Amino acid sequence: MKLSTLKPRIQTISSTLSEVQSDSWRADKRTSAQRGYSYKWQQARAAYLLKHPLCVMCTANAGIEATEYMAIAEECMRRGIPLPTAATVVDHSVAHRGDMKVFWDSSLWQSLCSHHHSADAQRRDNENDSRWNIA
Repeated sequence: MKLSTLKPRIQTISSTLSEVQSDSWRADKRTSAQRGYSYKWQQARAAYLLKHPLCVMCTANAGIEATEYMAIAEECMRRGIPLPTAATVVDHSVAHRGDMKVFWDSSLWQSLCSHHHSADAQRRDNENDSRWNIA
């Protein structure tokens, strides 16, 4: 009985998945490694998260302007608030769109928690969202 209700749900889910546009820089890159997210990226990502372990958006939402971990921790202790969420993602603050010079420019990276990466950063990358246009 349960299997008969599964098929309509699968069709609904698959119809909501977006496809890569043919004019997208990703169109001919099927794997994450082909898009630049190779073992070298995984190593760089891990090193960056060690140096920048907290989500920059959670930190900003808490009203903390410090960027160094110890300064953030001291400010949280002084104000009696919990530390911002740990970052799990290194995001490109400027969409690289396949440009490897931009991809590897660590000054354009930011640490994000998975919530902010999936919500705010992905919305920013949408070209039709004018709130995030970067000059």
